[in-house]
Amino acid sequence: MAKAKIISLLNMKGGVGKTTCAVNLATYLARDHGKRVLLVDFDSQTNASLSVMTETAWEKWADKHGTMADVLEARSKKKHGEPEKLVDCIVRNVLPEVPGLDLIPSHLALTFIDLDLAARPGRERIFARKIAKVIEEYDVILCDCPPNLMSATQNALYASDAYLIPMQPDYLSTLGLNLLQDRLGYLKRELEFKIRCLGVVFTRVRGWLRYHSETIERLRTDNEFQKLYFFDTVIPENIKLAEAPMEAKPIELHDSGASGAEAFRALTKEFLTRLG
Repeated sequence: MAKAKIISLLNMKGGVGKTTCAVNLATYLARDHGKRVLLVDFDSQTNASLSVMTETAWEKWADKHGTMADVLEARSKKKHGEPEKLVDCIVRNVLPEVPGLDLIPSHLALTFIDLDLAARPGRERIFARKIAKVIEEYDVILCDCPPNLMSATQNALYASDAYLIPMQPDYLSTLGLNLLQDRLGYLKRELEFKIRCLGVVFTRVRGWLRYHSETIERLRTDNEFQKLYFFDTVIPENIKLAEAPMEAKPIELHDSGASGAEAFRALTKEFLTRLG
């Protein structure tokens, strides 16, 4: 059985639709393409977790089974004992309507992960070591990372084969793309790992704004980014995409006819092509 491809979704700028991409890509990979998918929430804000399970269900799971905070050993639900095993923290078939989609939820305790792991040798390799025990159970593992390159993100990147950059087509995001590429280059050298960029996905695109369309065209033709792949599919600004997490559902289960749902179906096909 082949190992899963591990992909990290990251951007140092928050509010760019990163979690929306992670949740909906995971959903369509499992639902429409029959992939065995594991969604891993590395962000202490727990947005990906609460996009597919209710807060009550999340609280019960965190208390009884554990979360990414336990996996990364930032906390243990057992006061005296061994850190929780990764396999015990996996929510199997987190959405009954989407068989094949599993989740490792996040926890607020990850807020202080850098302090918790400050003196830990090899702290960026914890996830890579533990995910190896279940990697053959999946086709794709998607890691939703916080908007920084600290310990949680480093754990995701160290284990990943590639990373995907969701970004808005605006001035500040453009500056952030430069910074992200620079910082990733530094991390790869310092931590000695290899990872490729799967591409850049434009998100929250307002089709009626000339500024957005001009920015997209400029970045796609800019020599500075000629080595980056820019996905043909763009994700529109869509109120239905914003509403879906309120029901703890991906867009397909909230409103399958929304423009956001159509865009993510197309993006998933392009994503699989890029994955090879």
